[in-house]
Amino acid sequence: MTAQLSYWVLLVRDTDRAVDFYGPVLGWEFSEPGSAGGRHVLGSQPWGGIAAADGETGASRLAFSTDDLDAAVERIRARGGTATEIAASSDHGRWIECTDDQGTAFALFKKG
Repeated sequence: MTAQLSYWVLLVRDTDRAVDFYGPVLGWEFSEPGSAGGRHVLGSQPWGGIAAADGETGASRLAFSTDDLDAAVERIRARGGTATEIAASSDHGRWIECTDDQGTAFALFKKG
């Protein structure tokens, strides 16, 4: 099983200000705000966007897709990491929030 980087998000304090900054600076075009106020960067590869941060800003959040989410959860926990219970999400399929054995946050998901 090889996981692929499939989604990224830049955490910001104010998504409208981020649109006004990153649009001209990086040439990004954005979707309309979603239900939580985040926006996708149109045409980005891999898929990505910006979202309001609850705490620290300036961080990136990476999400990897995997073919076998259950097995990945077992491997994460066996190596000292953490993983939330697998949850369904209409946008992303089955999704979990994780940390590695050093506390670095990331997410894993399986579409469908």
